[in-house]
Amino acid sequence: MTRFSYGDAAASVKLMATAFLLFAVLGFGVVGLQIYATTGLTAGGALAHYRGDEATFQTPMGFAQLVEITHAHAYTMPMLALVLSFAFVLTEASERLKVAVVVCLAVGVGLELALPWAVRYGPSWSVHGFNRVGVLLGTGLLLAVVVPLREMWGGRGTP
Repeated sequence: MTRFSYGDAAASVKLMATAFLLFAVLGFGVVGLQIYATTGLTAGGALAHYRGDEATFQTPMGFAQLVEITHAHAYTMPMLALVLSFAFVLTEASERLKVAVVVCLAVGVGLELALPWAVRYGPSWSVHGFNRVGVLLGTGLLLAVVVPLREMWGGRGTP
């Protein structure tokens, strides 16, 4: 079986992969902007978003709203993690780093799906999980994008 190499890939493969990876980064940026717009990137803002806030007349997020959000994310987030993981495991990075990135993305997606429920119905301290999940997903995304792009366009060196 022939081993795949981003450095040796056809220009069309490189362009397709580059476009997808850059759109993934753009999507992550839009997510950050949306979170900023709805919560101000604060724990208090996130609590108010999910649990409501009488002082600002913000109503708690209802069960049906959480189901709707989870429904949309339960399809898209795992697919994004799968494609990013696949793009990364095709690199020349070490197997240990490949496993770490796949775990970051998979665990990050699982927590991203569960945290809104925990914040809405669980203990208030669970809101601090959003920062940790953001770091987990951000790290996985960054590595899953930078390493393949570096191999495609900047030579063969990998971390």
